Amino acid sequence: TSPKLAIALLVVLPLVLPFLFVFKTQLEYARNPWSLPKELNPKNFIDAWNTVDIGTGLINTVIVSLGAILCTLPPAALAGYVFAKYKSKVTEAVFYLILVGYFVPVQMVLIPLYRMSMGIGLSDSLPGVFLPMAAFGIPFWAMIYRSFFEGIPAALNEAATIDGAGHSRIFSSIMLPLAQPATVLAVILVFIGAWSDYLLSLIMLNKPALFTMQLKIAQFLNAYGTDRMPRYAAAALISVAPTLILYIAGQKWIIKGTLGGAIKE
Repeated sequence: TSPKLAIALLVVLPLVLPFLFVFKTQLEYARNPWSLPKELNPKNFIDAWNTVDIGTGLINTVIVSLGAILCTLPPAALAGYVFAKYKSKVTEAVFYLILVGYFVPVQMVLIPLYRMSMGIGLSDSLPGVFLPMAAFGIPFWAMIYRSFFEGIPAALNEAATIDGAGHSRIFSSIMLPLAQPATVLAVILVFIGAWSDYLLSLIMLNKPALFTMQLKIAQFLNAYGTDRMPRYAAAALISVAPTLILYIAGQKWIIKGTLGGAIKE
């Protein structure tokens, strides 16, 4: 019980601590950081929004997150379908070759990635952030889609072929809808990963006008340290709110997508 409680506290405390600071005035925080706030004052959220320039960071992060989703899911789904339904020695070799990319950590290729981005004109741009995210995400999601498509009976393909449906029609009208749990799972997790990204954005972006939420908040913390903790806590809560809401709303789909429930049903 004790180890489980300790692990639970490690997970919950980082989410609870900002609420301890966020409603305090700067003076209250300076007197006693660990006391409860005297009143629920939302002023820190307004100050954080203006001081940290969260509006710009929010727009940039949405662009990066949507770009990562749009560049990851279509090629991953199509690749997973081909690897599942058109098996041969060639497709199996290509599948395992692509799967190697899943085991390459981002940190290992940051320098060549940055040099390549400079060479093709993607450095210091938002596509220069979400395109590498997609490149690193496609191997994993192709594997997930492959496992889903393998569970779909081959008789569906054969029946559709007899009815005159081509490969693209079979994929878009039959296979992809049946893999809806995998698609929803991919949308949620790719969005959360892109929204929470710090390392790639830090390396690829130099212009403050292009900074994502995480960079904006880190910039604020570097400028003021812990002297403005209530305002920093407000900015951190604003930053984490979309991913937390999305995770709670999509929890059913995450479980269903992980277990492959729709195909078994």
